[in-house]
Amino acid sequence: MLKVAIRGGGVGGSLLGALLQSVGHDVTLFDIKDKYIKPCGDIVPNVYRPPFQWDVKYEIKEFAFYLDNERLYDVRYRSPKWLTIDKSGWINSMRSNLRQIVTNERPNLENYDLSIDSRGPYPMDREVVYTTRALVKVDKFNPEAILEFDTKLTGFYWIFPAEEGLLNVGSGFLENKNSRALLLDYMRQRFDKFEVIDLRGAPISVGKVPVKEGRIGEARGLVFPLSGEGIRPSAISAEIAFRAIQRGKSMEEELNEGLRRIESRIWIQRLLLDAYRKSSLVIRKSMLRHFLKSEILIDAFLEDKLDLQGIKESLELIRSGGINS
Repeated sequence: MLKVAIRGGGVGGSLLGALLQSVGHDVTLFDIKDKYIKPCGDIVPNVYRPPFQWDVKYEIKEFAFYLDNERLYDVRYRSPKWLTIDKSGWINSMRSNLRQIVTNERPNLENYDLSIDSRGPYPMDREVVYTTRALVKVDKFNPEAILEFDTKLTGFYWIFPAEEGLLNVGSGFLENKNSRALLLDYMRQRFDKFEVIDLRGAPISVGKVPVKEGRIGEARGLVFPLSGEGIRPSAISAEIAFRAIQRGKSMEEELNEGLRRIESRIWIQRLLLDAYRKSSLVIRKSMLRHFLKSEILIDAFLEDKLDLQGIKESLELIRSGGINS
């Protein structure tokens, strides 16, 4: 039995802690809060299931993409492409069975056999985008997931079905940290009538972390910069770390090998993001128009598989008739 300290009780930390405790290890979770509340889009691609199941609130098959107020492309899949999950409920259910110490101070870890950093973006040692998310009740519920881009800014607005009658609406842009004001103005333009049930902000990693060793999840930089999706890669990193610990193998070697494809795709997305940021508005618009009108690239984007292999997989899906566009 190992005595394990985990700093940060988000996706990676909570899942790893629950897995380790389930096989008899002594786990202590350190976090600044006793419950998980970090807001996000609560979306995962429908290609992964965690070892402790989450509650699926909505299955998303329909997508629409806007650029500078123009609807450029829409697509409907024959089966759910994305799942809206109860992320907070899932994480808190895993945390509820762990020993937790709530602290703002750096804990003394000398008496632990193993210490793992899973503090998400909060080491704040990489570039982040400041996002705001609102849970909104509307009269006219739309089952589409909407992503809306503005060529003057790097990022996007989103409208995701949270559950029947409730939308998850958000924004995040690198050039403007006041995502709350941008989001409120966007919702006033988008909806004739709406009721905000919850409004919260949080940073999301987009830059490369200076140190990966001893880290899992977003603390390791496992967020896709173009979409902001970090739930699935964080959960996968927790599973890899757990298997390495159980087998007595090097956690770093196993993480580097097991995350090779994911980290390669994150690297490619950073290159694309940097190229976009450095481009003129005219070139930005041309890039986005080309991207948002390509069913192959859109499909790869929705599953965060923007590399040669992923694009081949998307092409095969389209050829098999898995998309109605």
